[in-house]
Amino acid sequence: MSALSQIDATLLALLPVVHQQQNAYLEEHGVHYQMLWTHSVTPSQPTAPDNLAALPVGQDPATVSGLPALMRSRMRIDTYGKPDGWMMTLEASVDGTVWRKQIDCGVRPEWSGEWHIDATQ
Repeated sequence: MSALSQIDATLLALLPVVHQQQNAYLEEHGVHYQMLWTHSVTPSQPTAPDNLAALPVGQDPATVSGLPALMRSRMRIDTYGKPDGWMMTLEASVDGTVWRKQIDCGVRPEWSGEWHIDATQ
């Protein structure tokens, strides 16, 4: 199984948990939560998240529970609208190339995409 396929398998189990947590946060705060990158550097191998304490400005603490202790990719969550939706972005380094995947969890399914090479590298 390729590295990106392994990440997708982990994501398949994690995404329903994140949806539940986002719904609970939305109910309590009236907005979805954001999460900065789980890792300060794009991982090239399974690595423990080192950036979970970082919070977006003006947000109550919220961290995705259930994250694997070691992750093959880093992850962040961005929000749009109030409370239209949120976007999960994954990023992994495979053989020196940074790959990115976005998953829209709101009203913009066209913003979702499969793994692609990050054009900013």
